[in-house]
Amino acid sequence: VPNKKADSEQFLSPLYASGTLKIPIGRVRRMNYDDSCISAFTIGDQLLWGAAEPLRRVLRIIVDENFPKDV
Repeated sequence: VPNKKADSEQFLSPLYASGTLKIPIGRVRRMNYDDSCISAFTIGDQLLWGAAEPLRRVLRIIVDENFPKDV
């Protein structure tokens, strides 16, 4: 995605990426410790972690209520 605000708003959004197998890349950087390594930030990262956190919390509540630690 070109580094332009309009393109970022259109193509780097969860709405654009959801329901597809596309992996929009938002940011690519060289790693500080090795110039031959790069990191890439994707919209999928946001969708994955955004969806995972509420599930983790609910699972923790279910486990805590049904499997007490003092048993």
